[in-house]
Amino acid sequence: MLRRPLLIPWRSWLGALGLWAAFPGSARATETDQYFAIDKPPRDSLEVLNEKINRDILGALALVNRRASWDQYSCQDVAHRVYQRFRISGLHKIELWAENSPRIDRVPTQKDHRRFEAHSSIYRNARLWDWGLSFGVKATFTVAGVHMGADKLSHFFQTGWKYHQRFREFMKQGVPEREALERIIRYGVETESGPLGSVTTGVFSFGDLEANYQGFLFYRSLCRDEDPRLLKTPQGWRLTRPFDWRDYVSPQFDETVNNSAFVPMRWEEVRANLRRDYCPRLDSETFLEHYRSSARYPRKPDDFNIRYVRELLARGEVPRQQDFSIWAACGRSPPDLAQLAAETGGSAGAGPEHATTEPLTPTPRYEAPVFDEALLRPLFELGGGGFRNDGSAWNALLRTRFLLHETVGPEDTWDAVRTPEYLLWASLDGHLALGSSPAGVTVPYADLRFTPVQRRFELNNVATGEELAVGVVLLPLRLTRFLALDRSLGVETSVIGVRARLGRRFGERQRTGVFGAVALDSPGYKSALHPSDGQAFQGVHAATLALETGAELQLGTQLRLGLLLGGSASLGLGWDRGGSGFSAPADLEAHAEAQVDVTRFSRLFVRGQLEAILEPGRNRLLSTPVLLGGATFRY
Repeated sequence: MLRRPLLIPWRSWLGALGLWAAFPGSARATETDQYFAIDKPPRDSLEVLNEKINRDILGALALVNRRASWDQYSCQDVAHRVYQRFRISGLHKIELWAENSPRIDRVPTQKDHRRFEAHSSIYRNARLWDWGLSFGVKATFTVAGVHMGADKLSHFFQTGWKYHQRFREFMKQGVPEREALERIIRYGVETESGPLGSVTTGVFSFGDLEANYQGFLFYRSLCRDEDPRLLKTPQGWRLTRPFDWRDYVSPQFDETVNNSAFVPMRWEEVRANLRRDYCPRLDSETFLEHYRSSARYPRKPDDFNIRYVRELLARGEVPRQQDFSIWAACGRSPPDLAQLAAETGGSAGAGPEHATTEPLTPTPRYEAPVFDEALLRPLFELGGGGFRNDGSAWNALLRTRFLLHETVGPEDTWDAVRTPEYLLWASLDGHLALGSSPAGVTVPYADLRFTPVQRRFELNNVATGEELAVGVVLLPLRLTRFLALDRSLGVETSVIGVRARLGRRFGERQRTGVFGAVALDSPGYKSALHPSDGQAFQGVHAATLALETGAELQLGTQLRLGLLLGGSASLGLGWDRGGSGFSAPADLEAHAEAQVDVTRFSRLFVRGQLEAILEPGRNRLLSTPVLLGGATFRY
């Protein structure tokens, strides 16, 4: 029995999370293998991808038009909003959607993807760990008869936008148009020679350069002086003509036609795989028809990028592309494409010769997404109960949670795969215990966590129940008070942190779910005041790592059972005046919590915790079990 694959292969997920956290504005380098699809072409996804892109553009316009200040937006402001619908800080929403949507036919399929990478990809190798392929090898799909990888979507929309921004700056500086075009293509060459290509993956992709340039042409079309695609009207901004991939795509996106170049080690591996898998099939009718149909592809978009890259090739400023073709790998001379295009042959299936290249009649009318939820939503949860630690009497417990939730990239229900984006403002979460003594009310225990802002991206597949959330938080703050552990006040703050959650729901109605979550906070400030001697520790908060897993069962429309298990560890480095001087104290915590939601607005809970503080400078380890229980109400 085959195990169902995760929403995203673990290597891609971990790599994307790491790079997204470390370089929030970056793109990421990925590779694709179209050779595998030559004799097993996917169904053409032109109509689906056209509808997806047009809905995203119309969604961007709807979000602008619902603002009171919509008429103050310039066309370039609106174009930037369009660009934001396709990416979020290094994670390309359109690429992730295309890799997971059931509407897109891909080769290989998700269930076969791991086997493909290990046994069939031209990039497979015997290395123990191939860092350059940490994000995996993308599957192939077909658009307007052209085979391409999902990475071309991110190049089209992300790097194409960078081309557009640079081009506008050059034009403002008075640079002639042709020179400005040459400069942006040179910028693309630099990225392929650097972190998005040769330096990381060992691959210089000429197909990526073409996707970059065609994406630039799309963004340029939005606000051109003549016939702009975006138009400001008294009723708001509107799209004058729909997006159509046939205006931009060509076999130059296909890396079996427009092949890549490689660094020596990568080429040695790729060449061996090409020789083993494809050289014996070069003369087959399937392969000949693939190259024949590509050579006579009827739609030729703006080809300035192709012509200028050829100039760079002639001057030796980019790698010699012909040295890395399948013909070079097989020791064969490349075919005469003009002669090949003139030949009449059989069909290899859904290739370019079967693409619909004339405009659809009538022009499709695409519906704008409907965003039912409010963009700005507060969440408030307040509860009470009892608190008891080791050897203490029961104290009153206050549980609080406040969150201001802004949806900056909403999604509707058009597709099973949804990629919303959120900003979370002023999050406060924690527990506070109140006791009594002859001196009055005391606070024996407090653990409050405050997050000023979190940017979060989600990838949810409602068809399969798979869920992914990745977030970056700024300046997270934790305040603690553990009198049972000789701490009257603890302060722990970080500059930045990352959050990630991966979950899955099961069953026909998806009433059962499980999840795993991780949180990591970067260095900051840490202090702790000890009431036993009035002295304090002060120093650097090195890091905090928190892990949590859980399960839930929905028994009805409102009744829900939940279980959480988790723990955290926080390390500090600094000076403890009450101890031996330099110290590296650690806060340790483990917990288990059972939950029962009796209505949509109320929850019963019981939580057991083990709190511990390790203080090498004082040569001690303090710990205490904690029991909390009560009810909360959500608004």
